[in-house]
Amino acid sequence: MTRVVAYGVLAAASLALEVTWLAVFRPWGAVIDPLLVLVVSAGLLRGPEVGAVAGAAAGWMQDVITGVPLGLGMLGNLCAGFGAGLGEGRIYLEDAWLPGIAAFALTVVRNVVWIGAGHLVGLVDAHPAQALRLTLLSACYNGCIAIPMFQWLRRLDGRLERLSERPR
Repeated sequence: MTRVVAYGVLAAASLALEVTWLAVFRPWGAVIDPLLVLVVSAGLLRGPEVGAVAGAAAGWMQDVITGVPLGLGMLGNLCAGFGAGLGEGRIYLEDAWLPGIAAFALTVVRNVVWIGAGHLVGLVDAHPAQALRLTLLSACYNGCIAIPMFQWLRRLDGRLERLSERPR
């Protein structure tokens, strides 16, 4: 329960940062998405079920706050969280580059799902070259912030694990 509250607070803080300061700071037009990195980290640390639930919750929060039709962010983040969780237990989490590579790849997946679903409902009418450029830039930014963010979250997750195991 402590972990759920902690991740909820982190998700709310990430979303607040995203819709305030990071909404204005868009280097070369691309978005930096710490909430997606949090979802990817949760999936890598806790598996596909936790990753999918974290992604769905984070995407729902993004949809509500940003005014995007409900379900687009939820679907994209759910896919990213589930995809990250598939690596839990199968990959070596000690590799320093893994979170960056995972965040890069899953940002691409999330954006492809989001743009595809948005196109199906008539919300997105982006030029493919422009969408690809912005997706790859966002993936690079998220990959860069994922490395320190994942290490910090991993330490926090370990502390929360020890805290929940303490006898009461």
